[in-house]
Amino acid sequence: MATNTTQKIDKKAVWKDILSGICKYVDRGHLLTIFVNSAILSMEEGILTIGFASIIGPNYVKEKYHAQIFEYVSANYPEIKEVRYEMKSSIGDAEYPEKLSLETFMDVIGSEKKPRKIPNKQEILLEGGIRSKILNKRYTLQNFIPGDENKLVHAACMAVGAKPAGIYNPLYIYGGVGLGKTHLLQATGHEILKNYPSKRVVYMTAEQFINKIVDAIGKKHTKPFKDEYRNLDCLIIDDIQFLANKVTSEQEFFHTFNELYDNGKQIILSADKAPRDLKGFDDRLRSRFGMGMLIEIQKPNFETRLAILKSKCHDHQVILDPEILEFIAYNVTNSVREMIGVLITIMGQAQLETEPPTIRSVAQIIRRINNEQEIQTDVSNYNNRVARNIDDVTEMVAKYFALTKTDLISDARKKQIMIPRQICMLIIRESLKESYETIGESFGGRNHTTVMHACSKIKKCLETDLKLERDFKAIKKELGI
Repeated sequence: MATNTTQKIDKKAVWKDILSGICKYVDRGHLLTIFVNSAILSMEEGILTIGFASIIGPNYVKEKYHAQIFEYVSANYPEIKEVRYEMKSSIGDAEYPEKLSLETFMDVIGSEKKPRKIPNKQEILLEGGIRSKILNKRYTLQNFIPGDENKLVHAACMAVGAKPAGIYNPLYIYGGVGLGKTHLLQATGHEILKNYPSKRVVYMTAEQFINKIVDAIGKKHTKPFKDEYRNLDCLIIDDIQFLANKVTSEQEFFHTFNELYDNGKQIILSADKAPRDLKGFDDRLRSRFGMGMLIEIQKPNFETRLAILKSKCHDHQVILDPEILEFIAYNVTNSVREMIGVLITIMGQAQLETEPPTIRSVAQIIRRINNEQEIQTDVSNYNNRVARNIDDVTEMVAKYFALTKTDLISDARKKQIMIPRQICMLIIRESLKESYETIGESFGGRNHTTVMHACSKIKKCLETDLKLERDFKAIKKELGI
């Protein structure tokens, strides 16, 4: 919207336009206290001068909002090369000629519409009739404990929260069940809304997305559905793998994805697998999942699990014997959700029975929750544990990959068993210095050349497979070697 400075300028119209362009970046309190009594003083010789009735207005706006104002002005009024801010108390007068009327000003900045809770449902109604699942207020990036293994995924979520639709778009988080994907997705949504309160952020599961499409088709309301979900600022979908083989839903999501991405809107997804491993998806959609940031959320190591348990105890204002917490952290390794479930059960049982938990009672709770869980009851030296023999290594490797020791020793050739077996052999060879013959005997009487080949093969894989390398290092750290 270029202006000709040789003609008379409608300062009110220009200021109305600028305000409408920057108001979404300005705190509402500042709009209603500082900007409400503001106006353009002059616009000549490439200099735009904005006046404020408040004595603090010029310096405060220059310090806090100059970047947003200058960016908008430069894009829409290219003849303006500089923006200045001055104090002029007469702008506070109702009759000041160049100031927007209060009615016009409120129309420009818009009324503050808060999301409305939908009765009997865990959903809220956003502007435009868009529904979103309620973000759990307990899920924040500040209370997520990443540990060394998940610092990258946590940092990526913080970056998206600070600057949506930046370089991490889409953000695709994948990993096993119960490791914290839902926590991170909802926490990132909270972070975006904290930094940009006016943005429309929608969170839903893939199942809910499918249901909404089916409902829209049944009611012949597909156009309103498309208009709603293609005009968001951020779309967050949990467990995207459940869109597999749902042709109509996948097609609609494909077009929604393209529309949002092309318009510079943030997309955040979670799944149980990397895009390349998802089955039942069109290749063009899987390729789009990989356009931004792909991050695998890792199983937390012992120290991180222990820190999570201590944090939960603090949240619930409960004090438990450190030995009990170490016992839980050592034995429940595959799912943070399951580990917290064990802790909550222990807390509840202790309150009901008015007796402190013991190692034996906690072991019983763990077995009830997961009857396949192998439990190590010797908790005398967890923090300084070091693998001393082949059994120690096979037990930890089996636990890490959610297998049994029998699986590792068996003749099974499945990839999900063969690779852990090879890792196990390599750790025993490198860390315990056992001979190939001894390792072969421990693994069902295998020939020493078979063990040599397994160690050589897994070594080569570690050089190129970053995930495998992380798993290898995590297991060695758990073993204290």
